[in-house]
Amino acid sequence: MGFEADIKPLFREFDRDEMEHAFDLWSHRDVSENAESILERLEAGEMPCDEPWSEAQVGTFRAWIEGGMPP
Repeated sequence: MGFEADIKPLFREFDRDEMEHAFDLWSHRDVSENAESILERLEAGEMPCDEPWSEAQVGTFRAWIEGGMPP
């Protein structure tokens, strides 16, 4: 599992635009540096702002973190 193939595609262009003020959701470095706070917001259903991710999507993000956040 890697960022480019599995994580980046989970974030839509809309999501990226909404979060650009804080960090770039299409940047491995930015997402890695903020992974724990992103996961907390995903689990709480607060992110993305228009509709929560499915449990499968959240699980993919969680597994990526647990796997060492490969690029």
